[in-house]
Amino acid sequence: MVLCATARWILVLGVAAFAAACTDPSKVPGPDRSSDTNATMITWTDGKPAIQITCGMPGGCQNRALAMCKGNYTTLNMDNMLTRGDASVVRGTGTVVVRCAGV
Repeated sequence: MVLCATARWILVLGVAAFAAACTDPSKVPGPDRSSDTNATMITWTDGKPAIQITCGMPGGCQNRALAMCKGNYTTLNMDNMLTRGDASVVRGTGTVVVRCAGV
């Protein structure tokens, strides 16, 4: 009986850990469904590489920038950033250009 309950808890914790790992934003360029973003590598006006992220939900661009830059980035440009309560179907997608620290 105890073994069955222990196995059940291990299974539940494993599924929860797997689900949490699957919802983290992608760390590589391209589309990411979990954060509703698309990241592309671009050359910024100063000739250095940067990351352009488009997002369809509030906080999506920031979460993706944090994931791609391991938490340390500089914002170069922001357009039409969504906030909680905005209707993205009316405003369209937000766009941010960031550069990871050390680049």
